[in-house]
Amino acid sequence: MELSINRDMRDYTLEHKDVVRTESGAEDYEWNPVGTVKAAVYKKNDMSIVTSEKYLESTHTGLTRCRKIIADEYRLVRDGICYLVTDCNPDGRLTNLLLKVVK
Repeated sequence: MELSINRDMRDYTLEHKDVVRTESGAEDYEWNPVGTVKAAVYKKNDMSIVTSEKYLESTHTGLTRCRKIIADEYRLVRDGICYLVTDCNPDGRLTNLLLKVVK
């Protein structure tokens, strides 16, 4: 399995959500690139029976060696597709990501 994960690793731009103030003083946010990470992203298997709401709303799963990713604060971008990190688990050898495609 390790060989296929390494083969599937691609470069993604890692972006962080930063809070900014608009001219009216309201809070808004913008995505700023913080670097490049290698990740293997897979379309989620809808046949799995899971009761986790975060898993149900995700569209893809991912694996990466990056440990600094925090759910809802980061997203991965590749070829114009943005994947919001809805959940992450860095406890294993690779960080497991739940991703949701956003417009």
